[in-house]
Amino acid sequence: MAKKVIAKTEVPMAVVAKILSEHESALSPLQMRTLSYVRKFSRLTADQAELLVKRLMQEYELTRKEAVQVADICPTDVDELRNVLSGFKRLVSFLLFSEEKMQGIVNLVKQALNGELRD
Repeated sequence: MAKKVIAKTEVPMAVVAKILSEHESALSPLQMRTLSYVRKFSRLTADQAELLVKRLMQEYELTRKEAVQVADICPTDVDELRNVLSGFKRLVSFLLFSEEKMQGIVNLVKQALNGELRD
């Protein structure tokens, strides 16, 4: 019987690592490679990543896709953040020219990296 996709949503790599870790003994080889990759490259805990995504969406009006991209890469300066978000054409005039908003996002990322982000 084929599996039916009910819904799709973007999730940060840290959340993927948490989900796959819960079922590690039953993973296929591809899923094991994915788990290895996300463990290696995710810089946040699953809770901090989800909280960061939520705050970016609420406070800076980013879409979930944009917020997950920021949570996965964790840019720690404005230039790096500008490079991460420059691929999203919607943000060019809205965010990329506002140094204050960019610095606010970087500060949120730094708080998440330090485990200081609270709901």
